[in-house]
Amino acid sequence: MAKRNLRIVSEAPLLGVCESCNAQFSSGLMPIEAAKADIQERFNVHDCALTDSSQNAPGLVGEATEHK
Repeated sequence: MAKRNLRIVSEAPLLGVCESCNAQFSSGLMPIEAAKADIQERFNVHDCALTDSSQNAPGLVGEATEHK
């Protein structure tokens, strides 16, 4: 299993994403340091819900090759 990393993708509103399973974490706390700590805490306790890579974008392969 890949190592989990939290990436902050937006500062307004504050949004973090787990790079392993793409779970999203947000917080409306102020100041920003409190919001980052809140997101980090929720990231630390979450369980990654990994999916089979073939299930990530259902239908896209069919749609892309449909007209060939």
